[in-house]
Amino acid sequence: MSVTLAHLMPAPFVQQVGRALFEAEMLDQFATTLVDHPDTAWLKTAHRFAKLLKFDLAHQLSRRAVSEFPVSLVKSYALPELLRLLVARIDQDKRLTDVVFHWGLNQFDHWVAKQIPGSQAVYGYEYGCLATFQAAKQQNIARIYDVPSPEHDFVENLLEKEFRKFPELQSPYRQYCRARQEIRTERRRQEWQLADLIIANSEFTKASYVAAGVDENKVRVVPYGAPSVHPEAYTHSVPNNVKVRFLWAGTFSVRKGAHYLLQAWKQLHPEAAAQLDVYGAMGLPESLLRMVSDSVYMTGTVPRSELYPIYRRSDVLVFPTLCDGFGMVVTEAFAQGLPVITTDRAGAADLVQHGVNGLIIPAGDVQALAEALEWCITHRLELREMRQAALETAKNWQWSDYRHRLIQQLEAGLMTAGYSL
Repeated sequence: MSVTLAHLMPAPFVQQVGRALFEAEMLDQFATTLVDHPDTAWLKTAHRFAKLLKFDLAHQLSRRAVSEFPVSLVKSYALPELLRLLVARIDQDKRLTDVVFHWGLNQFDHWVAKQIPGSQAVYGYEYGCLATFQAAKQQNIARIYDVPSPEHDFVENLLEKEFRKFPELQSPYRQYCRARQEIRTERRRQEWQLADLIIANSEFTKASYVAAGVDENKVRVVPYGAPSVHPEAYTHSVPNNVKVRFLWAGTFSVRKGAHYLLQAWKQLHPEAAAQLDVYGAMGLPESLLRMVSDSVYMTGTVPRSELYPIYRRSDVLVFPTLCDGFGMVVTEAFAQGLPVITTDRAGAADLVQHGVNGLIIPAGDVQALAEALEWCITHRLELREMRQAALETAKNWQWSDYRHRLIQQLEAGLMTAGYSL
């Protein structure tokens, strides 16, 4: 079966799908927006234009290199995405960027719909493939729908409760998105109704869709894989930090539970026995950051290559998310031998064994989070013993395992839907 894979960006998890299809000799083409084609004439011109605008296009492209399958299979429709990136540089409250994004999304979706004749299946992603699926249905092309995040209404309604508790988190952009929630949910509903097969990255993600009315028999769960275990993770000596070093990696935001972590941190006894290192963009308002103590160090975003050694120097990753379809920071931490504190609303909790390679707590529970932090401080020996279990978890579920399982589920799901392979 030949498959067209389509996504706005060649994100790591998307490239793993592309590689799985390529290894199975099923990848017909990968349709996307802006990718790194160093020798493309128009891109050289775009680089010169970007320099005039003092826009770092090279940095953007470094995040969009296709490395998991041949670049010759890539078809790109870049102009709308370039426009969005430029608008985002001058747009203060994000609303104009949102308008340009949705215009570009629709342009891309209709463009992909014109690329699919000749393929026997199209593999699309949540909120990006309505026109493509409509065209595919007319042509009797199989439709595979990937949902990396929990169902839209589930997420938005959960976050709205947080904004009611913390009015200072409200913003004009948040209100703007809330006003458009119904129409954006409806687009997703139409997409999943057109799908023959739905791929979810966790049982948590699957459950949110089933609760919204998706046919459970359509859904197959394939958890994301862990990065390759770094050789130094096996030989690296266990940190002998004076303080227990807790690590945060990723955007420090409401959805990730950052505000609850700051509340829990204030309850530590003694706080002097621990420090919290935060690596990631700031997503909380200044009013909530007033509670930050001297033992919390805000560093900002760092490249992945710099973050991996930091994982190894830390004692435990803290990921108290309120809602994540998966949460790849968990598997990244495991691959560096770092145990994890996370919640029952992280899809990656499927891979966490409580008390073995990490701790699972209820989402949004300040007291449970504070107790987990305190346990790490008072049980340092047990915490260090978890490192080996974390490594074994990563070793036993690699991206190669993900790719193998994905192809199995695609074949089984499409045959169930009545397609011959």
